[in-house]
Amino acid sequence: MRIFYVRPARDGGYGRGDGTSYEHAWNGFTAVDWQKVRSEEPATVWVCGNGERPTDFMTVQVELSYLQENKLAA
Repeated sequence: MRIFYVRPARDGGYGRGDGTSYEHAWNGFTAVDWQKVRSEEPATVWVCGNGERPTDFMTVQVELSYLQENKLAA
């Protein structure tokens, strides 16, 4: 399973800002690349609540396949 990281938005962002690690996390929810999250195998997004240390986070698992199937059926 792939793991991505999003941290609180701040000026300058975090590293590369590609969500691949805590150091290179997406800079707030508006920076999340949902296409990247939903492509390929299942993914987990770790939502980091404190910009100072990686121990304050919650895990969010997004199930997009359910949404796609129901959109097609509608």
